[in-house]
Amino acid sequence: VAPATAAAMWMSDLIVRALLCVYGALFVVFYVPGTDLYALVSHWCWHGVVPLLATHLRFTGHNLGDAALIGPTVVLTVSLAWGGVGIYRAARAVRRLLKAFAVGAGPGESLILGDGQVMIAAAGLRRPRIVVSAGALIALDDEELAAGLDHERGHIDHRHRFALLAAEVFGAVARFLPGTRHAQAELLFHLERDADQFALARNHHPASLASAICKAAESTFAVGSPSLALGGSSVVRRVNVLLDGPGKQRYATAMVIGCAISLTALAIIALLALPGVAHASVHAAGAALPAHPCPD
Repeated sequence: VAPATAAAMWMSDLIVRALLCVYGALFVVFYVPGTDLYALVSHWCWHGVVPLLATHLRFTGHNLGDAALIGPTVVLTVSLAWGGVGIYRAARAVRRLLKAFAVGAGPGESLILGDGQVMIAAAGLRRPRIVVSAGALIALDDEELAAGLDHERGHIDHRHRFALLAAEVFGAVARFLPGTRHAQAELLFHLERDADQFALARNHHPASLASAICKAAESTFAVGSPSLALGGSSVVRRVNVLLDGPGKQRYATAMVIGCAISLTALAIIALLALPGVAHASVHAAGAALPAHPCPD
């Protein structure tokens, strides 16, 4: 299946996962207070059961109910904030990388980094640049180097950095759902496939690009490398696709396209419905059961 189609499917999957968590938090905050289960949990009068606990800690069932209501929202907020911190730290690491190792201009409008390891990558968000290490200039032949540079140019031209940024945000919200990390990894894999096809469309031999990917994967840069590095993700699968070809599985392709369309439509509908659901939730909260006063 075309890399763009598969990437759209996995991006939609991440959006649906994040929205599922948001809808779950809305349900807990606005609808649960009107249920009998919430009344059962929050209407306990602890001073009648454990007088010492209520006297010194002033703890009632209302406290337990309130904590249960705000718990999911607090978890989502902390998770999103932690994801933002991770994005900031990654961006800062890339800036430090370029500042510490940049030595001059390289081939194909790239920037040479003074390190002996093999690395070619697209670095930066607002003004991305292709960076190539001195080790890559030595270890790669001319065709491998040209294919690797065009691969990274594909990442920049197709704006894959914004897709990865969105995936980090949605993944941070949905990190507690099983399979979220797998969805993020699959999205990155298909973005790499898309960049591989970008390079092959410029008359590079698949074997040369595969060789460059393998050489880059064997190296570890001194202070880490950007996410969109040549040898950074699903190396074996990418090399197999390059050397064996994509194959012709029409039935599987049709299923993936159908899943992509369905997930994309579901994500759009859920996004459009979110304001209305939030508005209705506020009104539903007004109909919640009143707080149960504990007798003195």
